[in-house]
Amino acid sequence: MNKIKNSSMFFLWAGAAISIAEIYTGSMIAPLGIKKGLLAIFIGHIIGTLFLAFGGYISFKGNRNAMEKVRDSFGGLGGKIVALLNVLQLIGWSAIMIIQGGRAISGQTKLSLNLCILVVAAAVFLWSYCFSNYTKKVNDISVIILIILCILLFFKMDGSKALSISQNISFTTAIEITIAMPVSWLPLIGDYSKDGSSGKGVFLSSFWGYFVGSVLMYSLGLAIALYTGKDIVEFLSSTGIIAALIVLLATVTTTFIDIYSAVISSKQIYSFKRNNLGIIIYCAVSTALAFIFPMENYQNFLLLIGSIFVPVYTVVFINYILKKRYKGNINIVGGIAAIAGILLYNYFNNNSLGIPTVFTFIAVAIIYVIFKNVKFLGGFEND
Repeated sequence: MNKIKNSSMFFLWAGAAISIAEIYTGSMIAPLGIKKGLLAIFIGHIIGTLFLAFGGYISFKGNRNAMEKVRDSFGGLGGKIVALLNVLQLIGWSAIMIIQGGRAISGQTKLSLNLCILVVAAAVFLWSYCFSNYTKKVNDISVIILIILCILLFFKMDGSKALSISQNISFTTAIEITIAMPVSWLPLIGDYSKDGSSGKGVFLSSFWGYFVGSVLMYSLGLAIALYTGKDIVEFLSSTGIIAALIVLLATVTTTFIDIYSAVISSKQIYSFKRNNLGIIIYCAVSTALAFIFPMENYQNFLLLIGSIFVPVYTVVFINYILKKRYKGNINIVGGIAAIAGILLYNYFNNNSLGIPTVFTFIAVAIIYVIFKNVKFLGGFEND
């Protein structure tokens, strides 16, 4: 892939954030009301997007893609295990995006859901292929159009009186499912940021691109739930051609990133040269999953991602800060720290203790720093 300019990096991550999934997740925060909901959205995005931007920065500085940086911390076998988990989550995300896009377009056009899923999947494949092989300007222009169209949707609502939502969600859970979105991109941002123009440019453009796009989407979902009382798909179906354009463009500008990075991550598991063939395979698998994915478990899926990759990337971040690289097959201390982090994250989350992502990051960092120099586990060298 050719070098990515700061402006294109901004629009790449703004486009990644603009999706039906983000609007849907924003609507889940509606029981908090508009003021507390927006506060949770801003807090969660500051925390989560800082994680994301730093992950991109260290890949640029090391000139390594996301899973190569993981391999530097967890070793050859450890890197393959994390890469496999990443491929699984990327396929899951792609399926979610395709099914949500298909449902929204089906509601708008009254065409068969199955047909709309196939149309969206075909568009995702074409976008993935063109971005990987040809130009990024089309993506930049498309994201600008998307931002304008999404802002127009706010004028389709009556903001004079907010509805009362009967469901319940805690403030910390709202922050967590907000953090989960940017954190879910951690295992792939390096696939793009390593080709950025500068370290500072990568950090700022990825941070502000994702922050602006995602806050806009969450706020839109929150407003739809509070001021219309409609389901996201139902609301979009009532807004005419604007919705159809948003759904199609948002789906492809987000999902192609998942597909391409699934291909790159797979190279840590087995070696191959034909990226285009990988794009075809993963588009096909994601499309098949789109027909059967249990959308009712969507929130649990987001929290599961956070519980795995926050501990993993805490180890990656600590090794970068300490300028250490693991040269063995598997970093046992790193693995133990990550597993402990997964267990702690789920404990904190299930018992509504503070902000689980922050608590987990601190706990894993302490565990790893204390035990990483145990002599018989060895295997480190200066980076």
